[in-house]
Amino acid sequence: MAKRRSEQKDETRAKLVTAGASVFAQKGLEGTRIGDIAREAGVAMGTLYTHFPDKDALFVEVMRAGKETVLAGLYLTQSMDGSRTEIDRAAMAGVVAFAALHGPLFRLLLSRGAGDDPIQREVVDAIAQLRVSELRQGQADGWARPDLNPEAAARCEVGAVFHLLDWWLDDRERMSEEDLIDQLCLIRRFGVEGLIPPKET
Repeated sequence: MAKRRSEQKDETRAKLVTAGASVFAQKGLEGTRIGDIAREAGVAMGTLYTHFPDKDALFVEVMRAGKETVLAGLYLTQSMDGSRTEIDRAAMAGVVAFAALHGPLFRLLLSRGAGDDPIQREVVDAIAQLRVSELRQGQADGWARPDLNPEAAARCEVGAVFHLLDWWLDDRERMSEEDLIDQLCLIRRFGVEGLIPPKET
């Protein structure tokens, strides 16, 4: 059965967003040309222009789509029932899975931290703000250190997670995904939350 025109249009748009993420991650916004994205997506330049007026509009779409995907996963883990260890592990496992599947987009979303680009700043701010609210609740509930500044701690954590995953994406043989998740959980639980690791018996 032939696909409806609207389905084909949606698929092409998704393909352009994926291609845009890859090319923007490699070349940056300034270094990317429309032709680079069309070639990566396997479409004519005219096809690209039927979906987006220019590369800036595509860049915004790429960033917003990535932001929504990441935030949806983080919201899901925040609302789950379980121990702090289980919730932290689910959050870190989701981030690692996203980075493993969408490496270029992951790097694009967080590559400048809260730098000059307003879209990248928006993404980092949204991710950090989720953790800020969680840490504030943790201080009220007694599992987060009372002397932490939640805003500063959340920014440190976002930076630490990005840099570790960025390093891992360069060479995934450095450690398995499970080991990577373990390390991220240790950093989060014992670095930010201030707990002392139990002694091995």
